[in-house]
Amino acid sequence: MTSLSARLQAMYIVSFSAGGWILLIQAVFLRLVRRAWFSTPSLAMSFAVSVYVITAMLFYYIFIINSYDEKICNQYEKSGNNDPNKRNGQFVSFFVAMVPYVLLLSLRVFFPRNH
Repeated sequence: MTSLSARLQAMYIVSFSAGGWILLIQAVFLRLVRRAWFSTPSLAMSFAVSVYVITAMLFYYIFIINSYDEKICNQYEKSGNNDPNKRNGQFVSFFVAMVPYVLLLSLRVFFPRNH
């Protein structure tokens, strides 16, 4: 975990997951509560890109600059190595990262936007 590439991969995976959750919350609010949507597709894309850029910058600051990823890894490394169910943690993290995107897709299918 000490190499820069591994730290950047962890940062981008967490950023990808957090950005997905933010976009899901925003989509649910706009689609189900306000019953409104962005006026143009380019405006919606600009918002999505800005959410991903902001979360990436935030997690870059937290993980890479402040080295909190190394502190977290060092804190839980011993218990993680002794855990016989290591694969469960990977499955849970993959599930948490992919759930917002599956829900966004289902939101689009089950609650289509009115033109």
